[in-house]
Amino acid sequence: MKAMRNLLLAGMILLFCRSMGQAQLVYSNAFIGGAVNINQTAPTMANDFAGGISSALWNSVNNSATSYLYKDGSIGATANSVLLPFAPEAGYVYTLTVSVTFTSDPGNWLALGFASYNPASNTAPDPRFNISYVNGNPWSLFRPGAGNGGVQLYYSRSGLVGSRALIPATFPNTNTISIVLDTTGSNWIASEFVNGTQVGTNYVYATIPSIGSVGIGQTTLNSSTGIKWNYLTLEAAGTGPTVNTVNAAVNFSPANTGLPLNPSFCGLGYEKKSLTGSFFTSNNVPLVKLFSIISSPAVLRIGGGTVDTTGWGGISNTIPITASEVDAFAGFIKTLPTNWSVIYGINLESNTPVNAVAEATYAAKALGPRLLGFEIGNEPEYGFSTYGAFLARWRPLAAAMTNAVPGWAVTNGGNGWILDGADAGQGQLSAYTDPFARDESGVVSLLTQHYYRAGPSINDTMQLLLQPDPFLVTLVNNIVGAAAGHCSLGARITECASYSAGGVQGVSDVYGAALWSLDYMFTVALNGGQGINFHGGGQSPYSPIVDNGTAVQRVGPELYGLKMVSLLPHGNVVPATVTPASNINFTAYGVRRTDGTISALLNNKETSNTVAVSVNLGPDVTGARLIELTGLSLYSTSGCTLGGATINPDGTWNGGGQEVLSATNGQLTVYVPPISAVLLNPVLAPTEIAFNVNGHQLTLSWPTNYVSWLLESNSTGLASTNWFPVSGSGNTNRAQITIQPGQSNVFYRLSRP
Repeated sequence: MKAMRNLLLAGMILLFCRSMGQAQLVYSNAFIGGAVNINQTAPTMANDFAGGISSALWNSVNNSATSYLYKDGSIGATANSVLLPFAPEAGYVYTLTVSVTFTSDPGNWLALGFASYNPASNTAPDPRFNISYVNGNPWSLFRPGAGNGGVQLYYSRSGLVGSRALIPATFPNTNTISIVLDTTGSNWIASEFVNGTQVGTNYVYATIPSIGSVGIGQTTLNSSTGIKWNYLTLEAAGTGPTVNTVNAAVNFSPANTGLPLNPSFCGLGYEKKSLTGSFFTSNNVPLVKLFSIISSPAVLRIGGGTVDTTGWGGISNTIPITASEVDAFAGFIKTLPTNWSVIYGINLESNTPVNAVAEATYAAKALGPRLLGFEIGNEPEYGFSTYGAFLARWRPLAAAMTNAVPGWAVTNGGNGWILDGADAGQGQLSAYTDPFARDESGVVSLLTQHYYRAGPSINDTMQLLLQPDPFLVTLVNNIVGAAAGHCSLGARITECASYSAGGVQGVSDVYGAALWSLDYMFTVALNGGQGINFHGGGQSPYSPIVDNGTAVQRVGPELYGLKMVSLLPHGNVVPATVTPASNINFTAYGVRRTDGTISALLNNKETSNTVAVSVNLGPDVTGARLIELTGLSLYSTSGCTLGGATINPDGTWNGGGQEVLSATNGQLTVYVPPISAVLLNPVLAPTEIAFNVNGHQLTLSWPTNYVSWLLESNSTGLASTNWFPVSGSGNTNRAQITIQPGQSNVFYRLSRP
């Protein structure tokens, strides 16, 4: 077989009249197992290369016994497509090859090829390549050549390139069939070969086809017993995309003061049911370390759809939440740095005021100052037919809790927990969110909402994810406006992810989602949102931390985005103007510090363009400390780095500032490679602290452009690690200190907060 594939590849090289270089496998699957359904299992080999994904799983679109593709290469008779996630990149020649043995005529067609979509199992009305829900592009039908047999290559779902009876009708026979997709030129080219002979002619695409998967399938067969798939391979040869350099200028208007970036903007969210396992415990050291990586204050929300299927003590036949489980969860939270707090969800649909008070009281005592607040219920539009019915159920629980649970304060004010809600889905703004903010004004301190980019649908693609979503701006403006004057802590999106229903494999769980997360978070912040909570847990593709219910298994792309945003300083988030703004998928954002300098985040979603960015971070800036987010491809599930290092499942990360770029009066140029993001934190020229001694009074002063820096002191030495801030020094450029008689060694320094 290997010799045949090599000969076939050589023939195609000559036919295309171009040097492909050494071919490398993207996917490979040998059908040599037993009669086990291949759905949601890994291919024999998968590679993060040229659009492949190392964690790819087979997706049987029609996942019923009569349509199964089995590991031994046998199949059921019903129509089906069995797909792997795949997105071709420019600069390669792809060869998709299968070997199939016929011992009889199946009476209908088998399929091979690329497709636009990879729809979820059993959701497609018809799972074949020639139906819009899969949308073959390019793809082929083939069967033995007697009667209606032959081979047909299609450049689109219904666009035929040519056909020819190349598969013999004498049995048994084994055939090697390949589709070649050449992406090395400005126009992509598709062609097909059977046993080394080309079928029809080349097809030249006028525009680049949309491809999101690759695989095999069948039309409803009269008989499937005479068919045996032997192997499938997808190879890529070439150098990949040609990288160009385009110039862009990023500017921040001095007249735009921006909006405060909430120090607790970053957050994660988990289902309430996650408390019932052994995941959230202080002994789960990798999880503790991964949470602790988010260096800014952060919020963990415990809620989701299972908040109403669980209940304190198992009320109304719900899954029980017990005191020991809350204790274990509180132990986990208290192991984290003190900058983490919790929004704790309480059952709404089947709860009673007495039971709600019992759980809230226990949780408040267990969590102590780590409790940010309570939410009651989740997405009420699914549990209640009307807003009025929801409110009638919500109000008695809220009243009981706020009257009975110690520490509650309507406006929080740092003195107790807060109440939030209504946590409606993004399509329920006018029906639930807006009236709820008005009707519970002064009771609810934090207005919350959910957001998903789209889905689940056949259009859940990376291309859609990396484009702006105008609805997100509308949603955030709506909830911020609804909260104004009613909810003292504003509005927060407490459940969000790329695509709903757990996310989309090959989109939500790959590197490109990290770049999306940066745009998403800044869009929320720029429009006044007070924070976000990326939902996750378990095996969901969109989960920032993937687990098996007990242990961490993998770090998802959104955790890289959260970590990068947490490295921003406190200040006001400000929009950027990018020139030229057209024809490049590039965005920029800034955070203006109190000293007037700007930290800039530059996000390049281009796949073949490096962006040379000219940016000014402030007149007193002499340099910028660079931290870069990189990935092997938009679709890779490994090889992602931040600050030069990978965030590992054991919770370790050895990244940080990678280099300091020089700036002249704040102006510098930085090159942002394709599919990467760069964070620039400004560096100011060192300054001296002036001093004056008058009797027992020591006066220290420093330039006004260093206001917001902290004056720190210790009595050990300059190399000490035990510096402490001088009270009030962050709001001035001058400090008066009384000299203590007998204390001979006191040291001072300025430190950026």
